[in-house]
Amino acid sequence: MRTLLIFIALALIVMIGRQLLRKPHISTRTPAKTGQMVRCAHCGMYVPQHEACMQDGVSYCSAEHRTAARGTHDV
Repeated sequence: MRTLLIFIALALIVMIGRQLLRKPHISTRTPAKTGQMVRCAHCGMYVPQHEACMQDGVSYCSAEHRTAARGTHDV
């Protein structure tokens, strides 16, 4: 029984050692596509086009900036 426990312990040590000495895995995934970035007409910050608030072909980073650029205070 003692020999079996020693054998299992040695096997675990060898397995852990192999994991530690193995070269790090390099990811082959392609980066996520971010899409086109557009500039906020109010503050100049760039945001993904699909997140931008558009009005009359002009891009804004938020509804508040769209409203502020119009000069009104209603949201």
